[in-house]
Amino acid sequence: MLTIKEISEKFNISKSTLYGWEKDRVEIFAYLQRADDKYEELRNLTIILEKYAKTITPVFEFKEIEFVLGLGLHIANVNSIENFHLLYSQAITNHIARRAAFVMPIYTKLEKLNLVERYIFANNYKEISGKLTKMKKEEHRGLIMHYFRAFLI
Repeated sequence: MLTIKEISEKFNISKSTLYGWEKDRVEIFAYLQRADDKYEELRNLTIILEKYAKTITPVFEFKEIEFVLGLGLHIANVNSIENFHLLYSQAITNHIARRAAFVMPIYTKLEKLNLVERYIFANNYKEISGKLTKMKKEEHRGLIMHYFRAFLI
């Protein structure tokens, strides 16, 4: 846990303010005290997820990932990560009649991802979605290849 001096230096907050928050804004003060602990925990989880991603068996073709990205799925919470394949199934209803042979195997591949793999996939999906809209179409391939390299055949 950080001391008042450490919090003051790290976040550029006066010590007098922190002493006041220690009494009047207990939840904020407690959060600031644990800021380093949470950062370290998040850092460790990120490293573990990066190492786990190297063990994923790639099953997706580039055009499949590109298609999923084009659907504009909204990933709001853990439930939407856990049910990512169901979000996908709702988004493809207009495509099934014309492209069933293409879109249905993608559903199966998404469904077979375990929860950690879905988290990594969905997190990359969220991360890249905003970037793609700001880029030229010809630059998309490199970014998709980078973010989804663990999933690509």
